[in-house]
Amino acid sequence: MKRSYLVRSAIVVLCLLVSLWQTEFSLPLLWERGHYFIDTAARMFPPDTSFLDVILVPLRDTVYISLLGTVLGGIIGAVGTVLCNGYVNRWKVARIILKAAVHVFRCIPVLILALLCTFVFGLGMWSGIIAVTLSTAAVLSRLGYEDSENAELKTARVLEYAGAGCFKAWWVSVWKQILPGYLANLLYLLESNVRNAAVLGFVGAGGIGLLLNEKLAWREYSKVGMILCVLYLVVLATESLSGFLRVHLIESETKHKKWYIPTVLCGFFIFFSFLTGFPAMSGVNKTALASIAEGVVSPDITMMFSLATEAVPTLLFETLCIAFLGTLGGTVFALLLSVLSCFRFLGLAALLMRLLLLVFRSVPVLVYGLLWIRVTGPGPFAGVLTMALCSIGLLAKRFLIAIDSIDMKPYYALRASGVHILAAVRWAVVPQILPHYLSAVIYRMDINLREVAVLGLVGAGGIGTPLVLAMNHYEWKQAGALLWGLILLAAAAGAVSEKYRRSYRLRKSR
Repeated sequence: MKRSYLVRSAIVVLCLLVSLWQTEFSLPLLWERGHYFIDTAARMFPPDTSFLDVILVPLRDTVYISLLGTVLGGIIGAVGTVLCNGYVNRWKVARIILKAAVHVFRCIPVLILALLCTFVFGLGMWSGIIAVTLSTAAVLSRLGYEDSENAELKTARVLEYAGAGCFKAWWVSVWKQILPGYLANLLYLLESNVRNAAVLGFVGAGGIGLLLNEKLAWREYSKVGMILCVLYLVVLATESLSGFLRVHLIESETKHKKWYIPTVLCGFFIFFSFLTGFPAMSGVNKTALASIAEGVVSPDITMMFSLATEAVPTLLFETLCIAFLGTLGGTVFALLLSVLSCFRFLGLAALLMRLLLLVFRSVPVLVYGLLWIRVTGPGPFAGVLTMALCSIGLLAKRFLIAIDSIDMKPYYALRASGVHILAAVRWAVVPQILPHYLSAVIYRMDINLREVAVLGLVGAGGIGTPLVLAMNHYEWKQAGALLWGLILLAAAAGAVSEKYRRSYRLRKSR
């Protein structure tokens, strides 16, 4: 056991050193120029409150994009769950094709999907709505059919033998089993979709991102500060609503009132539809759609197997190094901040730290990228620092959920018997939270691999920069090769993450 632990530690250290070298990580540079990040952020305060009137309309559009995309994605995801399930859809070939499509759309970042949609559907809100819908539907379909394949089928088989069709039997028994988890995942995606919709304007897909990009380009930082303050309030309201609905979801499991969450989401959708008006949709650019399809079907093969600097393998390796270092750095800080923001340890004093963590989560990833580029210049080093900051808030939230769910009785028993606080944490707390922490870190690594592609819009290294350039120059064969590389990398990371979760569930069941 000790030898295997040393081997794993040696592998992690080696990966760390290689990643530091590949991303040109430089502590002296960070020490020398790091104050530029703080100085630029400080110039956003106090925010320009007179700019609030300009913000409200694109902010409303942002909320509408995220809400409509979530509602439509939830409906399509439910259909995808049914069609990808082997008990209902017994056409194996059709299931394989549908699952492949789900994996492809799940692996492409929302911002890249939105950029592709602008070529096909034109600039505006509909490109953003379609991108959010496709991403949400893909994630929910995958989680839904995986949960349904692990569900108990005895009741469904009994109902089918009694004369009910396979779909009705599955719907009555299996769907009711997985519905609470499906709705909980839908609420988590609503939170992330609000953050994603805030940057869709960077590619012309509607929302407040266009205004944010413009003010950052003109360095009108007080107006940028006002936009970020409003986004902070929107994210706070969204997470509060999501948390409230999750609590009621848990309570409703025993009362069979699972309609509660869909009713609330549809009510908000109707409310925003009344305020916004249904957006007009432009025609489909069939020429652009055909060019994109051709690039995806027949990508530039030489790029996929060449070892040149701008080829897919080298760019994927750089992307992997950026995501690894960013996740590792975010984990270190999230471990500390999650303890400082835990009510079980610090009481109401932890509220301030929780509000600070929300700041980390509410600032769009591209804003962090643009600020760090002012420090390090374009390149992978800026991408590492950006991913680290983005990881802190979301990892700390997952860590907090793990801490809040553990049993503190063993800890209190050890403390009462005179054991030192560090020893009590080591033996009573760490064994309970470690599996959850590892699962959260692996999941975040999976997300960061896709987020690095988004940083290509600001030139922060990885596969995203040449991908965005190829798309903007209509070089679809090159873009297809880069997209397939990103999809395969994200799929491999997702497979590793799922393998760990399954092995953990097996150990837990034993």
